[in-house]
Amino acid sequence: MMKNFYFAVIAMAALTLACSTEDPEGNGTGNGNGNGTGTGNGNETYVENADGTFTYHGATYKTVTLSNGSVWMAEPLRHVPEGFTPSADPEDDNAHIWYPYENADGTAAAVTDEGTIAEKGYLYDMYAALGGKEVTADNAGTFEGAQGICPPGWHIPTRAEFFALCGLSNKNQDESGNQVNQDALFYDSTYGGGKLTLYNEAGWNYVMSGVRMKSNFGATGRYQATWLSESNSSLTENYGEPALTYMMSSTPYQVSTDDETGEITNIQFFAQMTTFSKTYPEGRVNIAYVSTMSGQQLRCVKDAQ
Repeated sequence: MMKNFYFAVIAMAALTLACSTEDPEGNGTGNGNGNGTGTGNGNETYVENADGTFTYHGATYKTVTLSNGSVWMAEPLRHVPEGFTPSADPEDDNAHIWYPYENADGTAAAVTDEGTIAEKGYLYDMYAALGGKEVTADNAGTFEGAQGICPPGWHIPTRAEFFALCGLSNKNQDESGNQVNQDALFYDSTYGGGKLTLYNEAGWNYVMSGVRMKSNFGATGRYQATWLSESNSSLTENYGEPALTYMMSSTPYQVSTDDETGEITNIQFFAQMTTFSKTYPEGRVNIAYVSTMSGQQLRCVKDAQ
């Protein structure tokens, strides 16, 4: 038995004037215009800098303005909200935030040094990304465009916003098949979807941080140990890094329940993911499904003005 949710919103971002503003910690839902409810203490500031960067909770982030006018973080979020502590154990469901990882003789091992965190950020599940708000069967459809732990005036990307970039998405429940947009910014016809190197040419700075995968609520969490190498990629500078990277969206896909007990077994959202192979040596990018309990990279996008 399935209970499905889908709410489509397209929010294209634009540049705003430099400002300093209170940080609401974003613990709630929003509409992509920074209108989420929050429970933070309001003592932290968010500052837009004259050079196009912004400073949030003491960390400075680069941004990129794309040709469609949308403004994105050009690096992963690395903010740890109050009450959370990142874990080096991907089996720890209660952490909600995990360190990125590296290839240690074929085994995925967490990396906790400041340099790696600055480059790759953390891996968040939906609970952490929403600032400690649980996703349920009843509210799963209300988080599209939520600010979550993104800075004021920014939000967790929607499926539509990722689709405008890569042009290939797994179908939603009310769609007959996979969705294709050949006019998407980084769509490549030979790849049949987004091409990672096109993202980088536009200044996106695609960071391969991997994914803390949890296929359903009953599964054991694990780091996805698939690595970039000469067998699947031509990006020599990235060899040894995780090949399968997920970026979180705020658009729900479906709630799954057990046919006999009615117990919820999984809640899935859409996410942007990478695929490397002999066919896609420069990395294909598309939108797939992922459990809310999986740990993913978070790139915030600026609200439309």
